[in-house]
Amino acid sequence: MKALSLSIASPLLVAIVLIASPSHARPGGLGGGDRGDWFEKADGNHNGRVTRAEFAAYRQAQFDQLDRNRDGVVSPADFPRLAKVRPDAYARLTAMLDQADANGDGAISRAEMNSAPPRLFNLADADHDGEVTQAEFVRAREAMQAAMAARRQ
Repeated sequence: MKALSLSIASPLLVAIVLIASPSHARPGGLGGGDRGDWFEKADGNHNGRVTRAEFAAYRQAQFDQLDRNRDGVVSPADFPRLAKVRPDAYARLTAMLDQADANGDGAISRAEMNSAPPRLFNLADADHDGEVTQAEFVRAREAMQAAMAARRQ
């Protein structure tokens, strides 16, 4: 099965589900943190730049939050409420998880996530210097939002 980075799943999961922790919850929703908030969370030293190493650490923290049932993997079983409340979003989520499932066991392990390329980071790193600046992040977020709006029409 083709491996797809959970870094791509993360924005979808944040937008659709909640990146799975009460700290990301929004009143009146499914939790749904801001899919574009990864920059501030990943900028570990708060210097306005996110390095590949900082992004890797951020992804590890996301794994811990996504593994809601604490079974050591991220799978559709971590999102039972989404299946009931938003079946369309749940279908997209499970399709994305299936793509990210390198060994075909129906779940994403920490090792699978670690070996997946940081696609979100790579998309935002416009000048390919190994760092994402605030300006690069804003441009990438705006492009993603425009693409999502276009798909809705």
